[in-house]
Amino acid sequence: MKKIMENKWTWPLILIFLFFISMGAGFYISTSMAFPQNPSTHLYFKKICNMPYISTPGPQPPEVFWQQGGNCDDRALALKTYLVSKGAVDVQICWVCRMENSEMIPSYDGSYGHSFVVWSNRVYNPSVNQSRQFYDGDIQEFQKFLKELFGFNTWYFENQTVGTYF
Repeated sequence: MKKIMENKWTWPLILIFLFFISMGAGFYISTSMAFPQNPSTHLYFKKICNMPYISTPGPQPPEVFWQQGGNCDDRALALKTYLVSKGAVDVQICWVCRMENSEMIPSYDGSYGHSFVVWSNRVYNPSVNQSRQFYDGDIQEFQKFLKELFGFNTWYFENQTVGTYF
């Protein structure tokens, strides 16, 4: 009789054990890997957005950004560095500007360009200005936004020498 009782509870206990193991592994994966729906990824993005805006001479390393804040170049680099460290692929820092007659001219607000991240063909713009933040945004929507607000019309992907007009 005892042998039958052991067999009766063996499989349910194994299934319960496997369930708890898979839950723990799922939690670990969901908090340690970068994907847009991961709350940790979104929290990191918001943390970048909440850092002070300061003008810097070119992109500063993330360590410097976390000490003092920074501009769009610094924010884009901090986000890309985080995403890549969490296993994200197809992450690029992109830059837009306003071009007329093959010359770069100031945008409507006087700036010459803007940097942000494109990850798996989606836009991530960790701006300090909440109305300009894009998280998992559509590229065409973002281009329309940039064109209307700033007059930007040329898009450069990381390591691209010739811009794409939009």
